[in-house]
Amino acid sequence: MKKIIWLMVFVLSLSVAFAAVNTQYFGKAPDLRVSISMQDPDPVEPGKEVEASFKLENNGTTAHDVVFEIVPEYPFSIVPGESLSKSVGTIGTSQDGKQNVIVRYRLKVAPEAVDDSYKIKVRYQSEGFDTWVMLENLRIKVQSRDAIISVDKFITEPSVVEPGAKTKLTILLKNYATSLLRDVKVALDLGNSETAPFSPVGSTNEKVLAYMEPQVSKSIEFELLVDPDAASKTYKIPVSIKYYDSLSKVYNKTNLVTVVVGGEPDVSIYVDSSTIYKAKSYGEMTVKIVNKGLPDMKFVNVRLSNSSNYRIISPAEVYIGNIDSDDYETADFKLYIEKTSDKKVALPLTVAYKDANNKNYRNVVNLELPIYSSSEAKKLGLSEGNGKFWWVVVVVLAVAGFFGYRYWKKRRKQR
Repeated sequence: MKKIIWLMVFVLSLSVAFAAVNTQYFGKAPDLRVSISMQDPDPVEPGKEVEASFKLENNGTTAHDVVFEIVPEYPFSIVPGESLSKSVGTIGTSQDGKQNVIVRYRLKVAPEAVDDSYKIKVRYQSEGFDTWVMLENLRIKVQSRDAIISVDKFITEPSVVEPGAKTKLTILLKNYATSLLRDVKVALDLGNSETAPFSPVGSTNEKVLAYMEPQVSKSIEFELLVDPDAASKTYKIPVSIKYYDSLSKVYNKTNLVTVVVGGEPDVSIYVDSSTIYKAKSYGEMTVKIVNKGLPDMKFVNVRLSNSSNYRIISPAEVYIGNIDSDDYETADFKLYIEKTSDKKVALPLTVAYKDANNKNYRNVVNLELPIYSSSEAKKLGLSEGNGKFWWVVVVVLAVAGFFGYRYWKKRRKQR
């Protein structure tokens, strides 16, 4: 009897030990853990193919006749020729060294997919279990090659700003990426007063957009004050842009915008002096061109048009060159005034030039040259009267007569 009792105790002990070992190493059933061991490429671009490698790891008892299946949803689709279900067979335990299995799929990403980390559904089934085990916590990264924000265009109002005045600079940004971009910082580099003689007004030189949606444009405005002593020309301002994509990758880029400093010319053109006062007379006329504006004048050319009222004796065209701001130059013309009863002679004059930014200008004016009669000119002191001339003639004749008389008298005495 005692032998039987001891035998039963021994068998029971072995059963408990075996159960403990089986529980420790195998568990009560297969326990498959699925993960993505590799994604190639990582991340994958929209419209491209990706190979996803799924690692099946068994932490339970041996799993027989394992079937693994992928359940693709947008933005993924199975590549033609690829099977959704794959028979894996037996997946052992850590004791037999066949605990891990790799299953690979080729997937196609939708071309319009936005950048994100997308869930991919998979499921598996093994012998002895009628239901599928669904897993939804796996992810595949989708991202465009570069998340691009571009300066589509920029506008300054006014388009040409005078020194000491304000201008509004509007920069239009566009998100060309297929995903949301965030923390978009736009900064103007205004550190050098010589290359960028501007100061921000009402805000700093940096603006921030919390986010930019895919394929969406947004504008940023800066109000700038131009330095009063800024030269009239085109200035290039560096614009730095910093932003993050949906996967927290940071991007930095620099663009250039331009601001044109200048102004409309303010030019005075008039007859400065003349030696011509009467009709049927010859003389010289001086035309003065005064630059009263802020921008310099370049390549100044003056041309006097022909007329039936006068003849141009000198060249009709005079090249002056440059006239600085708050300065002047002159052009001389020699004329012969034809017979006329008019009190004034019109002088059609054309002054052509460029401003500091090479914009062409042409000023056409009709200058007036006053014409006087002989008596009016004498009265105004513009010409000498004929009386003095005749006195000179009388004196010359008297002197000539005196010496002539003496010569005649001397000759008479010699006879």
